[in-house]
Amino acid sequence: MDFNTALNSVIADLTPQPWDWWTPDGARLRVIPEGLRQDPGDGVVLIQICEAAHVQAVPDGPEYPMRSVDVPGLIAAITDRREWTTTDWGDTLTVRPEGEGMRLAYTVYDRDTTGQPNDVDRTILVPEAQRMPLASALARALDVSRSWES
Repeated sequence: MDFNTALNSVIADLTPQPWDWWTPDGARLRVIPEGLRQDPGDGVVLIQICEAAHVQAVPDGPEYPMRSVDVPGLIAAITDRREWTTTDWGDTLTVRPEGEGMRLAYTVYDRDTTGQPNDVDRTILVPEAQRMPLASALARALDVSRSWES
């Protein structure tokens, strides 16, 4: 293996990769490890719900930064199909069964679509077919997040 191939392999392993799921109307759910050095238990998995392009004024939108110590509770709730809530620094994330899927919702203090600081609410209904892939994506993101903890 030459140097460039080895370097590219290391960079690929260290670069957090997102898991994305799109609704039929164009909203996106993204799960991605933050990929920054943190103390043990303080690694971060970012959860982002971005509204459809015709509604959202910016390409990303506010995200919920979930500490690695809290992610196993979310994974268990999704896996067991039960309601679960966590709050950190005034931001709140909730997951609950709804119909044939799971409703994921959060409130974070960020900039709204007009650019003003405000509490911003995001919600998305994840269908049953995507429930376990979401749990798997969270588990992978948690593993990467923990690898950045020192």
